[in-house]
Amino acid sequence: MLNCEDKALINDMHIILNTSVRCNQFMNKIINVNYYSIFQVLYELKNEYLLNDPIPVSTFKHLYSINPIEALSRFYLENVDTLDYWEWKQAGGSIELAINFRSANPTLTLIEAIEKAERVRGITKALK
Repeated sequence: MLNCEDKALINDMHIILNTSVRCNQFMNKIINVNYYSIFQVLYELKNEYLLNDPIPVSTFKHLYSINPIEALSRFYLENVDTLDYWEWKQAGGSIELAINFRSANPTLTLIEAIEKAERVRGITKALK
C-alpha cells in the first residue's frame, strides 16, 4: 500500500497517467496493489507512452514557448522542476535539441538528455 511519504511515485503517477484513458489502462494492468507492482506497471506504461503515444511535436513547441518546465515534464513524462530546467538550459538545451534527442531515443530521460547536451556542448566548444 502507498503511504503519504511516497510523494515521488505519486507525482510521477500524476504526470504519466495524465488522461482518463491512461488511468484506466493502469487500473486494468495493476494486479497487486503494492509499491513494487505499482512502480513496475507505471514505468512500463511510461515507456509504452513514450514510444507509442508521445506528445505531438507541435504541442510540445507551443507549450515550451509558454511554460518550458511543464513542456519538458510532459515531453519526458517525468517530474521537472526549476532546477532541472536551469540545468537543461545551462547544458545548451533547447526545443530542437529535445526533439532531436527524442527522435534518436524515445525513452531518454531528462537527466540523460542533459548529460547528452553537455557532451554535445563540450564537443562543440572543443572544435572552436
